[in-house]
Amino acid sequence: MTILKYQLFGKNSIGVYLEVNNIYGLYPASLLEVAVNKIKSVFEEPLFPFSVNNSSLLGVYIASNKYGIVLPQIIKDEELEKLKGYLSEFNGEFQVGVLSSKDNAFGNLILCNDHGAIISSILKEYRKEIEDILNVETIVYEFANQHLPGSIAVANNHGCAVHPLSSDEEIEIVSSILKVKEADVSTVNRGIPYLSSGAVVNDKSGIFGFSCTGPEMMRLTYVLNL
Repeated sequence: MTILKYQLFGKNSIGVYLEVNNIYGLYPASLLEVAVNKIKSVFEEPLFPFSVNNSSLLGVYIASNKYGIVLPQIIKDEELEKLKGYLSEFNGEFQVGVLSSKDNAFGNLILCNDHGAIISSILKEYRKEIEDILNVETIVYEFANQHLPGSIAVANNHGCAVHPLSSDEEIEIVSSILKVKEADVSTVNRGIPYLSSGAVVNDKSGIFGFSCTGPEMMRLTYVLNL
């Protein structure tokens, strides 16, 4: 297991730029080679350059697990074909789904791992479609008085760290949906409650914003078993 505190494009919000699951990862095509090499030194999985409508905000637009990937309708045809080309290198069958929702920040609207998914009420009419793409039970649920479950939590198959205003009952519900052993509150980058903005993880490794404090790193790595 490898963990790293880092910045991308001079920012601590590294989670908005990267999308990584237990099979592969995507990073902005515009990243400098030194940053790409740093990311590749952390994650064992194959990593590919990518963009969504020429944007580097991959972690904002994309939600994925080892079964599938949810993409916004603004993605360009050539970008979609490039992704399918990357995924064709694997023997497994991955679902590549493009949702027609006008609310397309799926990284913020969907919290998922390989066991379950929690989606915002904004996407309730797309619940079955998301469930089919990610191949996990998908529940509409909002917590901590927020409607962006993907932005206020970070999860892998071991655990889930959530917004510090989440109640014990909410934490228990999140844990049961994602089927994780550990779930608890945390922050990133010196008190920011939008956890996915400052972290990108899978079951083996993780990169966290450079401003994450010692106590934040201890909490995050414990909950996520990294």
